[in-house]
Amino acid sequence: MLRQAWWTVSALMVFTLLIAAHAPARAADAEIDKILRSPVGKDWVTNGGNLTNNRYSTLKQVDTTNVGKLKGAWMTRLKGSGTGGKYSFEASPLVKDGIMYVVTGNDDVFALNAKTGEIVWEYRSGIDQTISTICCGWVSRGLAMGEGQIYVGQLDANVVALDMKTGKVAWKTPIEKWQNGYGITSAPLYYDGVIYTGMTGGEFGVRGRLTALNAKTGEIMWRWYTLPAPGEKGSETWPPGTDHSMRGGAPIWNTPAIDPELGLVYFAVGNCGPDYDGSMREGDNLFCASLVALKAKTGEYAWHFQQVHHDIWDYDAASPVVLFDTVINGEPRKGIA
Repeated sequence: MLRQAWWTVSALMVFTLLIAAHAPARAADAEIDKILRSPVGKDWVTNGGNLTNNRYSTLKQVDTTNVGKLKGAWMTRLKGSGTGGKYSFEASPLVKDGIMYVVTGNDDVFALNAKTGEIVWEYRSGIDQTISTICCGWVSRGLAMGEGQIYVGQLDANVVALDMKTGKVAWKTPIEKWQNGYGITSAPLYYDGVIYTGMTGGEFGVRGRLTALNAKTGEIMWRWYTLPAPGEKGSETWPPGTDHSMRGGAPIWNTPAIDPELGLVYFAVGNCGPDYDGSMREGDNLFCASLVALKAKTGEYAWHFQQVHHDIWDYDAASPVVLFDTVINGEPRKGIA
């Protein structure tokens, strides 16, 4: 009897494990996941609108018949944040459930009532005002949202997670040291429990990379370097015996895109360093000025397309990648621009 009971329990355990193994994986944040995969409606939860970065809204309230009648509804002062001459404002606000989230050039984040402009909460970055390794002005290009948190990459090379309801810091992870030329200006990308962020600093001898972090804890999951170490794919496009892999630039300063069906994350890589003088870096210089695709879960290399070989004109991509579906010769195709 005991043997029969043991076999019955064992069989149930095996059956349960088999069901769990073959059950479809649930997204870490199912609501945000659905919005990210869909055409954009009333909520704008990522910098590019959705995972494709196409910035297209399906809303129809504003059209050619009434656009000329639009006027301001409210104006809010963000308590002087990012108003000095050294700051720029390039960030798209995020909107969810009637709350608008904005970030200034000082990496301060504000949550506003979208109907009234009233400040709900604010986060002050306390960023070191003596930072000197910033090439193109003090700027943040936006935020990410997921897991009940708002994510911001800072000029001091930290990624910070804030509670969406209170603005309190949930975690703060240093990606590098700004004293070594690194910073973050791009809006992070959230998807399925992971935060993806690039880095700036191509003019300051950095080693570019895409970093993936656990969205809940801030733990670094993996890094993929845009400058290959000796012996790695692409290293043959640099002069042998040099330290290009540690200081050749190739930053990522725009937000990536993701195709969930293919499981790939795509991004544009910036200029080499030095950008206008290629005399010390003969060759094509991968992965500078390139489009790159990695496996989103692991960071494993998938493919690349170099837009400018041996770039000495600073002709790296100036906008985030955009994904699209189309039909060519009657066949559905996926594209990237």
